Amino acid sequence: MGLEEQSGAGLDIEDISSILQGHIPNRYKFNPMAPFQPDEQKASKPASLEEKIHCVVYVIDATKISLMSDKLQEKLASIRRKVNSLGIAQIVLMTKVDEACPLVEENLQSLYLSSYIKSKVQEVSSRLGVPVSCVLPVKNYSQELELELNCDVLLLTALQQMLNFTDDYLDDVGRVEYDNFL
Repeated sequence: MGLEEQSGAGLDIEDISSILQGHIPNRYKFNPMAPFQPDEQKASKPASLEEKIHCVVYVIDATKISLMSDKLQEKLASIRRKVNSLGIAQIVLMTKVDEACPLVEENLQSLYLSSYIKSKVQEVSSRLGVPVSCVLPVKNYSQELELELNCDVLLLTALQQMLNFTDDYLDDVGRVEYDNFL
């Protein structure tokens, strides 16, 4: 389930907060009409590190970023504020870059030369409030029957960034726990 602009549809902001903090049980079925209500006893004790989220990844369609409603942008800003308050890194995967730009569709290697893609990265950055360096353009596998090296490089680079941010989060948590131990 993703985000929807209207209330009572898609994932609820309170559910996202519970997910980030590790309070959602395995296999929980989300209901857009009723946010998760944590068990008082479980909610009072902090979740373990393995239950918490270490990196948040937003997936935004490059062909639709300009069509994002103000309500959806407000929901994303609310989520971003909560994620920031928890010290969790955030990355945006800007998908379908080949569909957004004919130059890139013709040759994926021209991705970083495309002024249109650069403007879309800037737009995503400003609309979501994340640094440009955290907006990663990628091409989706949609109709291909064979793997494409250039597509794989973009996807693996994005995955490497996610792992780097996760590693940084774990380093920060370890430093805080070490400092608290002393």
